[in-house]
Amino acid sequence: MLRSVRKILMRTAFPRNFAVLAAALLCSAALAVSAGAEPPAVTTGLGYKPMVQELCALYAQKSGQKPVEMYNGNIGQMLEQIRAGSGASVVVSDRATLESSNVAFAEFRPLGRAVLMLAWKKGVDIRDPADLKKPEIGSIGYPDAKAAIYGKAAVAFMKGNGLYEELQPRLTMFSTVPQVFSYLVSGNLDAAFVNEALIRKQGGKIGGWMELDKGYEPLFLVAGVVRGHENDPDVKAFLDFLGSPEAKAVCVKNNLRP
Repeated sequence: MLRSVRKILMRTAFPRNFAVLAAALLCSAALAVSAGAEPPAVTTGLGYKPMVQELCALYAQKSGQKPVEMYNGNIGQMLEQIRAGSGASVVVSDRATLESSNVAFAEFRPLGRAVLMLAWKKGVDIRDPADLKKPEIGSIGYPDAKAAIYGKAAVAFMKGNGLYEELQPRLTMFSTVPQVFSYLVSGNLDAAFVNEALIRKQGGKIGGWMELDKGYEPLFLVAGVVRGHENDPDVKAFLDFLGSPEAKAVCVKNNLRP
């Protein structure tokens, strides 16, 4: 008789213990969801990686939540990765590029206006973009004209100023702005089209530069929210942060104009 009772207790104890364990797990999962377990996943092209890294670090400091950061190439490559399912929820780039891409965006948060820069190596003297035609300027670099925002701007500028056809034999296209700049610093390029942020930080390594404010579609940088993430609480919090005085100061520090 005692043996039979013991068997019944053993058969009924496991389901009860399992039910208690399952309830505890469900409770933990609910708490994780309510606490916001998914941080914003932020990406940009390598040209603006330092600025976005600084913004993400400041957001983590103020909110206690560190965004997931994704940097692997130019903006075109990052957009392709989103289409392939990278999971990025916020993309920093110029609005025209994001709007014309195959990635759907729910909204855009303005960050500022960027400008194209023409830079040259030490030992070279350029006073005007037309000086690129001089025979001593044998090699000119620019970022990917299809996938990098400054590459598109560079080609538009050269075509708009009647330079592209004549300069074409001297032009070399690279994947990203940092690649172009590294070749300029090493002396393997005589001149290059790059962004202002790199020049302001490493201008002492090159001969000089000039701002090219016209001749291409304006570069209005934004934080684009990938469609499907617009209602994520953490994405909303990150966007609100981007409108704060501290975040705007980071953008200005990285040479974005209002």
